[in-house]
Amino acid sequence: MKVLVGKDAEIKEGRLKGITADGRKFIVGRYKGELFGMDGKCSHAGFDLLYGTIRDGRVVCPAHGAEFCIKDGAKVAHAGAKDLRVYIVSVEGDDVYIEI
Repeated sequence: MKVLVGKDAEIKEGRLKGITADGRKFIVGRYKGELFGMDGKCSHAGFDLLYGTIRDGRVVCPAHGAEFCIKDGAKVAHAGAKDLRVYIVSVEGDDVYIEI
């Protein structure tokens, strides 16, 4: 299912945008000019990753510091966390979509 995230210009470099679709939370961000999408909840304690940061190609959870690779969702820091799922993000005209 393809879900509208918002306008391309709204997703700034190094920032995260959260959406809820199909009863789940997702985040879309931009790192080094490339858009990415992944699960929006930390797999460690369920904290909302929308409030996290992007650092060195990773999304960092603000609650306990779990880190997830933006390319494949792999957990790269925090023993209690598990990998996250990543999603295809596309741009059509000015609109950004995530495929969930």
